[in-house]
Amino acid sequence: MTVPNFVIAGAARSGTTALAEGLRTHPQVFITAPKEPHYFGLHGKRLDFRGPGDAATINRVAVTDRQAYLDLYPREHTFAALGDGSVSTLYYADHAAPEILTVNPRMRVVVLLREPIDRAFSSYSYMRARGFEPAEDFLAAVADEPRRKDEHWHHLWHYASMSHYARQLSTLYEALGREQVGVWFYDDMATDYEGTVRSVLRFLDLPEHPAEAVGVPRVNVSGTPRLPAMQRVIWATTRNELLRSSVKRVTSFRFRERVRRKSLRSTNVATEARTAMQDRFTTDLREVARLVDGPAPPWLALHRPADGSSGGEAP
Repeated sequence: MTVPNFVIAGAARSGTTALAEGLRTHPQVFITAPKEPHYFGLHGKRLDFRGPGDAATINRVAVTDRQAYLDLYPREHTFAALGDGSVSTLYYADHAAPEILTVNPRMRVVVLLREPIDRAFSSYSYMRARGFEPAEDFLAAVADEPRRKDEHWHHLWHYASMSHYARQLSTLYEALGREQVGVWFYDDMATDYEGTVRSVLRFLDLPEHPAEAVGVPRVNVSGTPRLPAMQRVIWATTRNELLRSSVKRVTSFRFRERVRRKSLRSTNVATEARTAMQDRFTTDLREVARLVDGPAPPWLALHRPADGSSGGEAP
């Protein structure tokens, strides 16, 4: 029986899919299909998420049985690193960490973090672009989050909650030790994609390989529809399982992502929305800054003590 030895744990909308696609180019790396089976975060649970589109997406693809999850991996192989890229692993770290230890106590966990307001807005925009998000205003969607959680909408709808990282990081550090948990940033992916992939490969004890330098297109982009007609086709495909499966059989992942990217116009968080939300993450970011050592992007570094130190050790 093959067991995984790494996971890309999240955070959502922080570059995890782009990282997974970059790692996948390495001949010694295997990543599951689907990329997000959500096993560690949701194992043993009966899935009944009730948000718009949840039945056709996460309820359909998530794998919650251990044997079914392990069956996603090849029994005979020559891969040195095998894993998945489920962002639910970080968000549900309390539930995930014990199962990670059970499956493989030597598991390496790769964490990508993003400025919390940008991450929340990207998640909102992504759900709007897919035709699921009913609120036309970002702040209205955030204000509606408690009701959505009470009604059991799945984690990607938890825009503000998924942008808190400190408790989850602490849980992973305590369970696995800092040497098995590595933290990178969305900012690294944006400014030095290939260097970030190489850094993660070193963390996984893998050699560099020429294939990793092949540029990976932007994936899972968010934004507002540029071509409404094309966007309606994408929405219909997302909701129709037969159509969705047919499209996947005759097109490549990168082709589908190019179509999605061209159909969207990039948007940024409005100034008033950023101002309204900024205080809610201050305490969490101070704790994250204490936990994560080494270079950090400005949005996190400004929460470190005046001497620039942190209370953590390098992972």
